Amino acid sequence: MVSGLKKFLDFIRIEHTIFDLPFAYAGVLLSGTITLKIIILVTIAGITARVSGFTMNRILDLPFDRLNPRTRKRALVTGEISIEQAYMILLISSLIFVISAFLLNFLAGILSPLILLLFYLYPKTKKIPVVSHIFLGLSIALIVLAGYVASKASIPYDLNLYLIMIFVAFWIAGFDIIYQFQDYDFDKKMGIKSIPVLLNGRIIFPTFLFYTISLIPLFIFSLKSLIFLILTSIIAFLLFFRLIYVYKYDVDKLFIIFDSPVPFILMIIVFLYYLHLF
Repeated sequence: MVSGLKKFLDFIRIEHTIFDLPFAYAGVLLSGTITLKIIILVTIAGITARVSGFTMNRILDLPFDRLNPRTRKRALVTGEISIEQAYMILLISSLIFVISAFLLNFLAGILSPLILLLFYLYPKTKKIPVVSHIFLGLSIALIVLAGYVASKASIPYDLNLYLIMIFVAFWIAGFDIIYQFQDYDFDKKMGIKSIPVLLNGRIIFPTFLFYTISLIPLFIFSLKSLIFLILTSIIAFLLFFRLIYVYKYDVDKLFIIFDSPVPFILMIIVFLYYLHLF
């Protein structure tokens, strides 16, 4: 039972699913409408949407994962999770996501398939030069918008929300460049046109550029308060300091140290803004 649960959590990359939840909560906070029902349903919707997206990514990447030395031990490759089980996980998680969205409000329910479609399309963009990184960033950034719509049942006209979304989109795009660098040799061989392949492994500058673009709207948002500026500066430090170790350490270790705190710091900024404390 325990081993089966661990296998499932490894398969869906639960740490990345938790990593995305603060973006949805930030959208809820920016809407100004918060109830226990909304928090519970947004949490369920956020988890199941990401599970669905990760599962589809694993299914579509299976032919490549069988060939890639880094991914040959993934559960779908080894047979620990069968392709039938993967499709069942995909179906159940997608249905729970859509149902949760409709339980939140009608607009969220109607728009929920669009979120799933973006997650499903991401693996298809990997052979399009540069596009995959930006597409992934945009898909994750829409989680902020989804959190707002889930809470408010309307499309936002709040500039602050879009500033946060731009930050998330370009930061995740930069992070994805580093993540893709793990497969530089394999991607080059298979004709996958990631930025690491296009630039022959020189990823510091494009990642720095994406991070810089991401931080501009976040600093604009943070001009409201000194404490916001301090917290945003901590995020900037984490992102840029990470670049020093890009070629030296395992990506997952760097993720835990430098990337995983960022969504939670961002949520603290938005939470303090919601409380009007600063």
